[in-house]
Amino acid sequence: MITNFKKQTRLDDTKVLIGVFIAFLILVFFLAPPRDKLSQLCFWANNTKFFIAKTLGNSKATEYIFHRNNAIYLAKMYPNKNSAVKEMDKAIKALPKAASDNELRMLYKDRAEIKLFIGDYKGALNDYINSDMITFNDSLKVALLFKVAGNYREALSYCNNMLNKDNSAYAGFACIADIYNTVNRPDVALKVWDLAIDRNKNNPRAYVDRAMLKKSMGDMAGYNSDIKIAKEYSPTIDTEASIIEDALHPKMLTLEIRKS
Repeated sequence: MITNFKKQTRLDDTKVLIGVFIAFLILVFFLAPPRDKLSQLCFWANNTKFFIAKTLGNSKATEYIFHRNNAIYLAKMYPNKNSAVKEMDKAIKALPKAASDNELRMLYKDRAEIKLFIGDYKGALNDYINSDMITFNDSLKVALLFKVAGNYREALSYCNNMLNKDNSAYAGFACIADIYNTVNRPDVALKVWDLAIDRNKNNPRAYVDRAMLKKSMGDMAGYNSDIKIAKEYSPTIDTEASIIEDALHPKMLTLEIRKS
């Protein structure tokens, strides 16, 4: 005779309810903001690790790295909020007095990248300048930030610096052409693209950019001709992509997490 039937049934029902509840919690976790769940998990892990280090009294020397890494996670989780910048402010404030000037400049540079990512152009420009660590790859971003600020002379100087280092640099030509187009001189911008193509006839992106400029000037025949040439060099080229757009509105934050 079966005597534990009801007991077993209740146990099975309880397991089902627990399973449904857990599934519900998982569903809520993935549907609730933020969308970047990996960064959220890493953020929690970073805070847990720091809490343990702080409890053990081992957190003082690396506190600024904790805040820096938190800032990166927060920027990825909430790119439209200022919480990441506040964490970078804490990182700079927590930097040990014994740290090198280079370490401070690196934090300014990191904060500039985060500010650019969240759309704080004025703050990003100030931090790039204060970092004094503007590389060749940063020059386009800094030039465009000066352009946004209305300082076209300084913007052009950074564009020209790229071409001084590499006289066929695509980013340098794109930079100058964009600035001249911004100040309503598409005729000069067109000459810039002519020079860019003259120096590197095999660059399909330059043809696409010149085509887009011609289109804005009403030259559809010139547009079609340049697009045709670009596709001969690169059949799958994205004719909507823009180095200028990507520089001012980065879709990804590429800062690396540092070990504490």
